[in-house]
Amino acid sequence: MAHKSHRASILSLILILVAITAGVASIVYALSVHHQHLHDEKWKDYEECGL
Repeated sequence: MAHKSHRASILSLILILVAITAGVASIVYALSVHHQHLHDEKWKDYEECGL
């Protein structure tokens, strides 16, 4: 029985780490998209005038 409990705790730990990694990745992606949007807005007027 102890072996099954040990396996369940390892699986739980792996699932928690996957959830944390997915959360961090989504935050990094959202910040990257936001930064790209700010960059595009900054240079939009210059692209329209041909510079």
